[in-house]
Amino acid sequence: MALGTSGVRVSRSKVDRLHVDAQTARDRVMTMIDAIPPEDLVASIKRAPSLRGMILGYIAEEMFEKHLPERYHMILSEHIEAHDDHDRKVNKSDRTVTYGGRRYGIQLKSLQTASICMNIAGGYLQAVIQNDASDRRDVRLADGSIITTTCYVRGEYDILAAPLFPFTGTWDFAYKRNEDCRASSSNKYTAFQASQLLATTENITWPLTDDWHTNLIDLLDDRSGSPVAAPDVITEPSGEVRIVETGAMILPLKD
Repeated sequence: MALGTSGVRVSRSKVDRLHVDAQTARDRVMTMIDAIPPEDLVASIKRAPSLRGMILGYIAEEMFEKHLPERYHMILSEHIEAHDDHDRKVNKSDRTVTYGGRRYGIQLKSLQTASICMNIAGGYLQAVIQNDASDRRDVRLADGSIITTTCYVRGEYDILAAPLFPFTGTWDFAYKRNEDCRASSSNKYTAFQASQLLATTENITWPLTDDWHTNLIDLLDDRSGSPVAAPDVITEPSGEVRIVETGAMILPLKD
């Protein structure tokens, strides 16, 4: 037996995570939100800036998924793929959008609330977007060097997206090509390394500057993204055409 943080003795004996009571207790965690009155939940979020920022980030991702099919009828919900936040070894973006035979990685970042201000001389609103990874990790650059950084590697995703809600009061988004994002200016890196790393912040204004776009389709071209591999197509003796990648089947035309 060992003492827990509250002084209660906790057994180190064999445990069973699959026990029905343990499963019920874990499932109950997910119902805690349902048990909280909505007004209390909203008040808790508003009182905690760090919690508010995290939740609004996730809400922005959900609204982005809802926004695309509503704004662009050629992009269906099945063309948008979400990725596991805890597994970014393969997918470096928040969402992947398939369009026109290409796949585009979209990184969603929100405006930092405290940075929003009015540029008096220019007569426009301005803000800063935190454009870096949440954790430091080792990255290998084109020259073979390996560095530990929170900076994104240039080309690690295709398009940066930011919700314009603080500026406009509506769920619209602004988009910027990865190649147009600022390079790191940190003196921790060599000139080549800095050119291959993105700055950890990106500036945005309202009205937008020319490097930001409100029409995502304008950026879904050959300059960004990667081709979707063509599926294997097999024609069966019956005349049926089978798409191997998806298992879909196209029946032969009849006169």
